[in-house]
Amino acid sequence: MSVHLAPTLRVLREEINTRWPHRDRSSDGWIGDADHQARRSDHNPDGDDRSVNAIDVDVDGIDPLLVVRHCIGHPSCQYVIYNRVIWSRTRGFTAARYSGANPHNKHLHVSVSHQRSLEDSQRPWGIAASPATRLGDRVLRDRCRGSDVRELQTLANRLGARLTVDGDFGPRTAAWVRAFQKSRALAADAVVGPATLAALRQATKPPAPPTGQVPGCRTVRRGSSGADVAFVKRFVGARRCGPPGTEFDELTEAGVRWYQRMRGLTDDGVVGRLTWTQMGVRVTY
Repeated sequence: MSVHLAPTLRVLREEINTRWPHRDRSSDGWIGDADHQARRSDHNPDGDDRSVNAIDVDVDGIDPLLVVRHCIGHPSCQYVIYNRVIWSRTRGFTAARYSGANPHNKHLHVSVSHQRSLEDSQRPWGIAASPATRLGDRVLRDRCRGSDVRELQTLANRLGARLTVDGDFGPRTAAWVRAFQKSRALAADAVVGPATLAALRQATKPPAPPTGQVPGCRTVRRGSSGADVAFVKRFVGARRCGPPGTEFDELTEAGVRWYQRMRGLTDDGVVGRLTWTQMGVRVTY
């Protein structure tokens, strides 16, 4: 059986994408990189069915605490980590300080049970249908409160606003909205209606990778360059591939050979269809 994301986490990811279709996904992830593979981690494939039982979700453009609340109420969930706090089944999902090296402030982590019936569960997580308001569900203005205001504040912070993400549309949030509207030649009324929301979506939209550089769209080897090479270097890790960058150099090739040997592949130092697949990337060529 090939490496795959646990079905219950595919359900979770689809619900998050449905609820927040414009969210940032740059910090998303599921299959472990070289650092994860050197230790025990839910990001590594199971020995029995090759499922990966953990997922990371970028927190920009979503309501992370809404996701946490629904995750800890799902029978498949084992623990969630976000912003130096961990909620685990072993503690009855009581919030506790997380002291790991990664603070998980750019993404939240969800791990699920390795019991086959739970990791394969198709039970909804309740996120897509949650009654909490989403950004765009209503016009936002002074004194509004809710998860949609938290979304607004999170997106604003991606543009340098430095707002407290508290879900309260107070004076600081209003002042930032007014300044943003002026910068986009919109009516500076501090009201987030369709025109302001469209401008905000456009301003925070992640840049698309250059054509021909999406991971999995081509074979890369020494001499190649681009965003897909940068992905390979990040995935294998700086310890094996050297510092981050977009050039497929000698160190990158050595790191790829190491990864291929570890995964039982021919160690030719070329990232082709089989190596992309082992990295959890969908091959499109």
